[in-house]
Amino acid sequence: MGWTFTYGYDGRGVRAFLDRQFAGENEAGRWEILKSALVHMRTYYAACRWTDRKTDETRVFAIVALVKYSPRDREGLTLGWKGMDEGMGPCEAKCPLAILDLLDPPDPARDGAEWRARVRAYHARRKARPKLGDVVVFAEPLRFTDGTAGKRFRCERAGMRRRAYRNLETGGLCRISKIEERDFFVE
Repeated sequence: MGWTFTYGYDGRGVRAFLDRQFAGENEAGRWEILKSALVHMRTYYAACRWTDRKTDETRVFAIVALVKYSPRDREGLTLGWKGMDEGMGPCEAKCPLAILDLLDPPDPARDGAEWRARVRAYHARRKARPKLGDVVVFAEPLRFTDGTAGKRFRCERAGMRRRAYRNLETGGLCRISKIEERDFFVE
């Protein structure tokens, strides 16, 4: 599937607009968005209930959509999205657990179970993020663009909301991106 861009974005909220786009009905059945979230204005997640008109059976599955929001686009195509469902094995795995908990068991013939496991693992790693004052030890030394390296860092405050890490071997202060995706433990 490709991207869909629209001139029709009304400015009343990207999440609400996408809720309306993914809900609907036809002769085969009806789609309802039970709960949705827009994460970092880049990824839309939703729990969608499909109701079959002939059998009246329902199924709740996840929708994942990549989002491009460009309010100053020259051509007026301010909003674009690329929709997929959990069975397509999307790379995005930051779906809120409140949405994941609404879903029916995954279809064994598709990749939904693997995607759900990655989402749960992401949230488990986020909970394990270091707190201020913690000493973090990485499995492999981290190398930085200035040529320094280190395995042990102390978590410190950098500004009002950000965190930085003091290299305990060199004394330098640095930022470590995507720390929750790295292999470490707290001393």
